[in-house]
Amino acid sequence: MAEQGPEAPGRASRTDRPDEHRVEVVERGSFSFAQCGCGWFAPGRRSRDKSRRDAAGHLAENGADSNVA
Repeated sequence: MAEQGPEAPGRASRTDRPDEHRVEVVERGSFSFAQCGCGWFAPGRRSRDKSRRDAAGHLAENGADSNVA
């Protein structure tokens, strides 16, 4: 059974608490995507660097620390 990733980029919920934003870059096959504990996720990318930039942008947008796992 193949693993399923997020269907579309966006936010499932939004929090105004920066400490609730824990972003990680996940790899599935030749694609990677950024996802956050708040429910936000970015589209799948072939460029891991682009996934890290997506994650950093989400953190900056929400005033959270810019550390990406």
